[in-house]
Amino acid sequence: MIDFRTDLADERAEMCKAQTPKGKLDGIETENINVSDYLEVTRVKILNEEGSKKLDKKIGTYTTINIKDIELIDKDGLEKAIEVLKEELTKVITPNSSILVVGLGNEDTTADSIGPKVVKNLKLTRHILKYKPELLEEGTREISAISPGVLGTTGIETQEIVKAVVDKIEIGGIIVIDALASNDISRLLKTIQICDTGICPGSGVQNKRKEISLDTMGVPVIAIGVPTVVEAATIVANSFDILVDKFDEFNFLKDSTYQDKYRLIKTVLEPCKYNLAVMPKEIDDLVDNMKEIIANGINEAL
Repeated sequence: MIDFRTDLADERAEMCKAQTPKGKLDGIETENINVSDYLEVTRVKILNEEGSKKLDKKIGTYTTINIKDIELIDKDGLEKAIEVLKEELTKVITPNSSILVVGLGNEDTTADSIGPKVVKNLKLTRHILKYKPELLEEGTREISAISPGVLGTTGIETQEIVKAVVDKIEIGGIIVIDALASNDISRLLKTIQICDTGICPGSGVQNKRKEISLDTMGVPVIAIGVPTVVEAATIVANSFDILVDKFDEFNFLKDSTYQDKYRLIKTVLEPCKYNLAVMPKEIDDLVDNMKEIIANGINEAL
């Protein structure tokens, strides 16, 4: 049973494989595609209930785009990342359907601001098609967007706000964007996960709200998530792995699994309330880079 904190399906699949004697997971298919030296696409397909229970994820397809050294990425690298995101979104978005984009999170909290910031950079068309259709090309897709805020500032469940909008206007599909948690410090704001199963807002900070999915909305829901935080226990466990690789005096830790180290550290930190959610110090710049990639990828895909 996976007990570490991550919203990324590929991390859960890798840990499950490590715990499986033959390294094969029934009910789960994985695929890795090297796009370039700095871009990799990983696809995890959960095929049945057995696979769903193993990864603690809903049945569906989870695609992650991993971008190495995003803080150093040049214009060509940025455009390639946008192109890859566009291609992956095109595979899962219903053609010609009207789309509502929902930027989840709190813009006043940097680690939770990715959703609202992406929404501000989208090319929206619903109002133009309604009032000035002659300004757009024939066949332009209807796109609208909202940033519903968080329960603590609105007093309303995010799911209820989104559902009210869906019930009021004609929507063919929803794209939700939210911050996630990772189990690897090297992946913070360097990974984009796309899935066709919807999302539970706030899951990245262990504050799950009501689900936004096909079951609750009545239309397909594509979720785009970016890991922005890790647990303090994760950082310490990752640090132990680095120490083992670099220094012989820590070889005694080689016999301990990552799970063992994580559980031990969490047991120590949790009672003291020191198992904090931690973000990188250059998070502002990293969020801006990721915002550009996701907003432009959505604009081009739609």
